[in-house]
Amino acid sequence: MDLSLLEDVGLSPREARVYEALLKLGLTTVGPIVKQSEVPSSKIYETLDRLARKGFVSSIIKDGRKHFQASPPEQILAVIDERRKRLSDEVIPQLKLLQVGRYGATVYEGVRGLKAIFELTLRETKKGDEILVMGAPLRAQELLDSFLKQWSPRRVKLGIRQRILYQREAEQYGKIRAKTSLTEVGYLSEALAPSWVNIFADFVVIFDLSQETPIAFLIESKGIADNFRNYFEKIWLTRKS
Repeated sequence: MDLSLLEDVGLSPREARVYEALLKLGLTTVGPIVKQSEVPSSKIYETLDRLARKGFVSSIIKDGRKHFQASPPEQILAVIDERRKRLSDEVIPQLKLLQVGRYGATVYEGVRGLKAIFELTLRETKKGDEILVMGAPLRAQELLDSFLKQWSPRRVKLGIRQRILYQREAEQYGKIRAKTSLTEVGYLSEALAPSWVNIFADFVVIFDLSQETPIAFLIESKGIADNFRNYFEKIWLTRKS
């Protein structure tokens, strides 16, 4: 087995060797573990203790002697999930507090690029947040209709609200979206929205569907996002039903 795979989930080289040895040995005492893993006896208890704290090893007393056994390999998934949850709940918020002036711009091409932006939208928003869509054209719906049918329920499940200002040509899709939970729909004229724009969190996306290959410009800037958000609110007041 390539032990670097175990190292990728947070085990040291020595811990990986001991865990692999226990998988092969089953319930056993320290002696066979030392022999199988080639970890020095002076380090074996320390290594087993660290593995136990990480949830990879358990122990029992049998016939007056301490025996060790490997936790099921599925435990690796639990460790990864716990680490991801801690990163999401504790580490990432603290790092964001340290981050100053976060901004940038990225270009996405093709339908795959458009889908990537919608996936980013769900990652960057949370329950109670709102996605604003301005000037969504008919072609956008034609390109992404099947994708949006599975994306929208995911958004609703996360508790993320959405307001959409469609171009009148896309009214047939607007009527469908209006039936979705946490969604409000309105319509505007081309003069009010020369391009399709999405606004969420600190991001603004400007879409160009005039060419055969669609292009989207993702701008990350709190100031720009707030300005577009204010503009959207003014246009929303003039929307048509």
